[in-house]
Amino acid sequence: MIKLNVIASLYAAGVYVELEKQDMDKIVAIVAARYFAEQGWKWVDLRNDVSAIRKAHDDLKEQYDKYPYMSLDWYVSNSATRHVHMCERWEELEELIGFLDDYGEYFDFLIRDTKKSFCIASMDGQLGPKEKNAISVARRLRYNVFVFRVEVPENIGFELLQVGGGY
Repeated sequence: MIKLNVIASLYAAGVYVELEKQDMDKIVAIVAARYFAEQGWKWVDLRNDVSAIRKAHDDLKEQYDKYPYMSLDWYVSNSATRHVHMCERWEELEELIGFLDDYGEYFDFLIRDTKKSFCIASMDGQLGPKEKNAISVARRLRYNVFVFRVEVPENIGFELLQVGGGY
């Protein structure tokens, strides 16, 4: 549930509410996700789904340990979770998991267009030293990195219309 702080003043267009940072961050993520979908890119929201990538890794390793007659690469490239981890080979998945363990907290999305990329979604596009370091490591590992900047207003107007009455 999104919590909004109501501003006491009324404007000509209606009532306005002041958005909190967490509300603005959600709007940025929604806009970024919409853009990726419109481009036809595969993408994973790392803030919510990084555990699904780790689980896919663990499940594939477990499958291989039980049935080692197929290669690890075969399990990775034929897995039902390939849309989540976006990898073709075991070595690629292992590298991704290691990177996410070390630097995943600095990225918001994993994207697959022509190659795997990481994205930072932001309202101001400003990057701190830890984010810059994570980007450097990602680039050394040959990942593309995007910063997706969205301008979100601090106040959003709304109207409350009564459609029907009670008793």
